[in-house]
Amino acid sequence: MDLTPHLVTGAAIGARVRVPMTALMVAWASHFVLDAIPHYDFVWIGSHGLFEAIDIGLGVLLTGLIIWKVRHWWPLACALAAVLSDAPGLKERWDTIFPHYQWAPPGGIAVEIVVAGVLLFWGLGAPIRTK
Repeated sequence: MDLTPHLVTGAAIGARVRVPMTALMVAWASHFVLDAIPHYDFVWIGSHGLFEAIDIGLGVLLTGLIIWKVRHWWPLACALAAVLSDAPGLKERWDTIFPHYQWAPPGGIAVEIVVAGVLLFWGLGAPIRTK
């Protein structure tokens, strides 16, 4: 999937899972689960800088909303863990073990929007963290 669903998923997990190490591990594993869902990598497949900038900006904005809602930095750590597998040098290795499943538009794009939207609302529904 593109960056936005991964960031939002990681942030939502960080907002909802109370045990820090569990949250980090689940957020990291969520990357592979999301990539196993048929989707369309809109931004990174033959795209240009504008689409990448929109994806990064939207992902950061939505992650920021979750952080603002729970008033804690932990969703940020989990969001970063959720995108770690796409780092240059790591992505190629993980893609051989956990392949991406593609689905042409419009269905594949709709999947990414639904995933990001559902997980955004799940993350925003988390209570304010006091510790």
